[in-house]
Amino acid sequence: RRLARAALRVGEDRTMDKEEEFKAEINALEEKLAELEGKRKEKEESHKALQDSLEDAASRYNKLLKKKDSLAVNVDLSKIVIIDGLPVKVPESKHTKLSGVLQKKFFGVKGKFKTLDLAVNSKKQTVGFAFAQYVDSKTASDVARNTNGKKLDKKHKFQTNLMSEVAKYEKVPNEFKEPEPLVIKERPNFLSWLMDNKVRDQFVIRFGNDTQVYWNDPYEHADNQGRVLCYGGEREKKAGKDWTQSLVRWSPKGSYLATFHLQGIVLWGGKDFRRVGRFVHQQVSDVDFSPNENYLVTCNYSNTETAILVWDIDTGKRMRNFSCSRNDLWPIFQWSSDDKYVCRAVKDKKNPEKNRISVFEVPSMGLLDKKSIALKSVQTAQFSPSNPLIAAWVPEHGSIPASMHIIEIPSKKVVRERHFYRVNDLKLHWHPQGDFLCAQLCRQKSKKTVVYSFEIFRMRSKNIPVEVMEMKDRVVDFAWEPNGKCFAVAHGDQKSAGRNHVTLYTLEGSKLKLLKRFEQRLCNKLFWSPRGRTLILAGLGQLNGALEFVDVNTMTCLTTAEHFMCTCIEWDPSGRFVFTAVTQRIQGDELRYAMENGYKLWTSQGKLLATVSQSNFYQILWRPRPPTTLTEEEQKKAEKELRTKWWRKFEKEDERIRLGQLSGQEKARLDMKEGWKKYRERRRKDWKAEAKAREEVIGEPEDIDDFTEVETIVETVLFTKEEVVEE
Repeated sequence: RRLARAALRVGEDRTMDKEEEFKAEINALEEKLAELEGKRKEKEESHKALQDSLEDAASRYNKLLKKKDSLAVNVDLSKIVIIDGLPVKVPESKHTKLSGVLQKKFFGVKGKFKTLDLAVNSKKQTVGFAFAQYVDSKTASDVARNTNGKKLDKKHKFQTNLMSEVAKYEKVPNEFKEPEPLVIKERPNFLSWLMDNKVRDQFVIRFGNDTQVYWNDPYEHADNQGRVLCYGGEREKKAGKDWTQSLVRWSPKGSYLATFHLQGIVLWGGKDFRRVGRFVHQQVSDVDFSPNENYLVTCNYSNTETAILVWDIDTGKRMRNFSCSRNDLWPIFQWSSDDKYVCRAVKDKKNPEKNRISVFEVPSMGLLDKKSIALKSVQTAQFSPSNPLIAAWVPEHGSIPASMHIIEIPSKKVVRERHFYRVNDLKLHWHPQGDFLCAQLCRQKSKKTVVYSFEIFRMRSKNIPVEVMEMKDRVVDFAWEPNGKCFAVAHGDQKSAGRNHVTLYTLEGSKLKLLKRFEQRLCNKLFWSPRGRTLILAGLGQLNGALEFVDVNTMTCLTTAEHFMCTCIEWDPSGRFVFTAVTQRIQGDELRYAMENGYKLWTSQGKLLATVSQSNFYQILWRPRPPTTLTEEEQKKAEKELRTKWWRKFEKEDERIRLGQLSGQEKARLDMKEGWKKYRERRRKDWKAEAKAREEVIGEPEDIDDFTEVETIVETVLFTKEEVVEE
């Protein structure tokens, strides 16, 4: 009984505890429900207030539109800009601050800005737009165009329009009228030249008043200087115009050819080189394309705010303008590999400590995070060819050493930094694939001694380790192998009379290794083949065009040659051919080059294929090719199938070309030889067909090997000559 009573009491106690827990949970849920109900009511009230504000703003806006005719008497609506996308529900106490920010950062054009009116509701809270009035229509139009799409902060983006544009929306009829069918103008195929059956490359030459684009065909058209004319500006000549008034430029992927004119730049493309873009900018002297050919930068070095213009190639619209100095090295702007950012090292002549790196977002062309990267006395800023990284260097100043910084974009984080003492000069060399970065330093070791060193950053390795290499000789030139891990350095003593050493290194593995050193070469410039492997050691200028073709895989000299007074060397995109040329400046006569003007075409092994002499020769450029779309596996597969699947086809094509170039006598000899081969083949078939008949005559199977070979040597005296020798 006692146990039963104790158990009953325990059960009652537990039941009481459970009841208390349930009551507590029910109370908590009721409180939470009441809280949610309160929030719901607050949201409904907030939504209603916002709706009332919007209705009030719309009412005021409609009233303003209705009074447009009366306002137009006193106010020119083309001078007013409607600014949309502003913060909503900003109280009256903060209106002055918001207006100040807008006027200072975006809409305050000095001497041309009049008023800025924020649109508010009945509670004096902003409703998201404002009206800015300017002195003249041109300024208002420029502001509306340049500020449209800019960001005030992360949540607010401007949409700007002229007030005068509102009128056209009022004239929209109430009844829908079906528009006329849109005539779509077909754009040219910018990749048509890549579909050539012979897989030939194109090049452009500038001489005299002519500009001509050729197909490179050195074997089949060897009798025509190894080239076939593609387009020579015939349409422009017929209209009495020159195709270009200065030089020309190819875009990075070869889609466009840019020609220079007094009024600006014209882009040409497609199979027959039709005009596809026109960019008005007076007396442009330099142009630069973004890596993916989306944007164009033009510069005329004028002392104005529009010395540099940035354009959208597809739409032809001007995105932003900048000023510059004639001392700025071109290209002034450096693009990221994906066209998302563009940067510039801004130098202040009066106060170098105010130097900075400005990084702009594309296409808005607004400063990244609305401010530049403060880097005192910065001289150079260069984007990596493959990653969003900027390499910049700052010279030595007082007791502060020179430094080099690698900055990540868009975070602006410094991922690597190096400091150097007694640095006279520093040059940055990015590897074409972005795998490495070389900082070439010139240091003052003592008053009379200058030493050179290389700091090589392994960009793909963890923490970006650095390889350091010093060199006592004066560095003449440095060049990376485009598709590999090698680089070459031309170096020598100033007293060597142009004979320098060329040393090759590799970064294969974990340490820098010396590959080969070529002693005492007539070389002051290095030119790698785009495919790697072949390197040209060139002696330009005073070295009279000495050429040496080097196979880096075997470290042997393929051949040596010379192109007297050679001024430039251009490899074709495939790495199979190379031009050497003697050019002159387009402005002013250079008599010392006049007699040698022209170019030569060589194979990658140094065999001369064509020589073309051309007076007033200014320029020769290969047309670039876009990067391959094949993966590494597909490329390796194609290389394996080259011998088994394609080699025989190429050999037949080469034989056809060779036969087509034979002279009459050679063709006759070849026909006789082919006739003899056919006759022999025919007789062999007859001999095999008569085998059974021979067996019947002989009476046993014929043994082909049952023969005795007899060799007889016959000597014949052709002539005799006697000479009398006097003793």
